[in-house]
Amino acid sequence: MSSTNRSIGQVLDLLKDEFSDITISKIRFLESQGLIDPERSRSGYRKFTEADVQRLRWILEQQRDHFLPLKVIKERIDSADVAELIADLADTADTTGKSEDAKSPSSAKNLSGGNNQRSQQHNLLQAQTNSGSLTAAEVAEKSGLSFAHIADLERFGLIQCVADGTQSHYSHEAVVVATVAAGFLGHGVEPRHLRAYKSAVEREVGLLEQRIMPLVMQRTPSARQASQDALGELVNLGSELRLALLRMALANHLQGS
Repeated sequence: MSSTNRSIGQVLDLLKDEFSDITISKIRFLESQGLIDPERSRSGYRKFTEADVQRLRWILEQQRDHFLPLKVIKERIDSADVAELIADLADTADTTGKSEDAKSPSSAKNLSGGNNQRSQQHNLLQAQTNSGSLTAAEVAEKSGLSFAHIADLERFGLIQCVADGTQSHYSHEAVVVATVAAGFLGHGVEPRHLRAYKSAVEREVGLLEQRIMPLVMQRTPSARQASQDALGELVNLGSELRLALLRMALANHLQGS
């Protein structure tokens, strides 16, 4: 097997130090949700290219660092800009791997340059994900909602305007909420009807905070990392549980009976 084709077990070994909660089952689940699509050998074994690995790494970072639901991650990763950046990361990693094999002074220089380039591209990815300081007009433009509906979302506590000196702005997550709200609105569901989701989230936050608080109180770097890992896993589990419960509750309607 070439250096650019890895088995699922090799991918697990490659990423487990960076993502402590990763398992083969989780990789398979992400594949079943259409977020990754490794090739298969004739015997049916998965073959992960460097591009597949970088795509998987980016997905796991969004789950761990930003607690994004899989639907939002898929929408972002399918965008042209993110896809291009992930491809660049894969090219850099592949070049870096060849440089490590060369074991020469010049290859060491290339390795350093590759790491710097990868760091810069990673920061660009993070900046795109975290883009904040958005005005109400920008939130409205990106989501397709009117100013009146943006005001309703804020009035009902679904988004929050942050005052920064003489300016006010919204976070990128406000765009996500507004975009989802626009989808609801297309089905006749007004922002005021979405307060039930806000209340459910507040209850869930209370539950999750109780579980991680013992780690947070330790105030050590290792405990902080453990709390973040645990929180990311709990958020993912909560998302999957809500979807499963909704499907069960609406099974008759979903089956068209």
